[in-house]
Amino acid sequence: MVRILVSHLIERFGENPTSGTKAALASSIVDQFPCLRDPLGTGYDAWFTPGRKHRPATGFLEERLRNIRKRLRSTQMRRTPQAPQEHPSMTFPEPNITGDRAIQLTEWLKNNIWPPAQVAQYMLETAVHRAQWIRANGNTPMHAVIAEFPRLVDTPGMISQDFGVLYPESSGRLTENWSTVFSSKLIQLAKKEKVAELPANIDLLPADTQGDVALLLLPMLFPCAPYKVGRKVFRPSSLEKRKAFIDVQPTGTNMVQYLSSAQVDYPFVLMLGEDNVCSQAFVIISGAALEQPSLLGAADVCFKSFYVLDCCYPKQCAQVWEFIQTVIFDIPGKESNTVKFMRAQLSGM
Repeated sequence: MVRILVSHLIERFGENPTSGTKAALASSIVDQFPCLRDPLGTGYDAWFTPGRKHRPATGFLEERLRNIRKRLRSTQMRRTPQAPQEHPSMTFPEPNITGDRAIQLTEWLKNNIWPPAQVAQYMLETAVHRAQWIRANGNTPMHAVIAEFPRLVDTPGMISQDFGVLYPESSGRLTENWSTVFSSKLIQLAKKEKVAELPANIDLLPADTQGDVALLLLPMLFPCAPYKVGRKVFRPSSLEKRKAFIDVQPTGTNMVQYLSSAQVDYPFVLMLGEDNVCSQAFVIISGAALEQPSLLGAADVCFKSFYVLDCCYPKQCAQVWEFIQTVIFDIPGKESNTVKFMRAQLSGM
């Protein structure tokens, strides 16, 4: 569809049609096909968004035009690679303790895991200090951050507690809305797209299992987007994209061996189970396995860990986390055209 429309644009208006012409075409697309209309913005932002404030225009139409111009000008200089994904800038809440007191409590927390109620209280009181420290030391490796704040990973609930301090209005949105709003629509979309990984008996599965299946299918509903590391371009496989989001291993997996081999610089979810039935779920952070009560709970904590630890989404599945961030948690930030398109599809169901 994009190729046909862009060919028509170039034939009628040349390779540099005006912004108004592209916007008119994008608007007519969602007028003719209301199911493609995005409920946010103009409704056709996924198809064309004009440039503003020194930012280039984006959208399916613009990107196709840009690629065609690039091929026509093969001697042109290569475009500058995009910067890595960053979390939106945020204003921290006012701390309720002094900086000196926060340092004292941080030192206490390094050396104490008992009593649990006191640990949780001190972690709550130092949450803002911790967020400021992590962002002020942005080049610190994740394992060093964990060494500075070990109770984040060895005390249940501390990542969610920190996230709740930073984003109190968004904290419960995934677990509250997944089963009631999103999972059935994603399964319906997977049926429409004939996703191979969709179980044939999906309609006979319990509601909780259907919710887990929807989570496992989510990476399969996004295309495998290429990314750059230095000058090299990589295109992840479907398996790489899925494992970077939720790695599924059989029940009884040797966790010591698994953790020793799973050395990556980003958090991810590990599910132990078979036939789409989750027997155990973990968030893996810097070699530590944080067990969670459900697969959905693990995805929730994993997402929050990106914000608490201020680390980037893995490039293999960045679109999946962008979707969870902007559509489900409603936290603004960078949003690819495929995420906008997904939101438009789901809103029309």
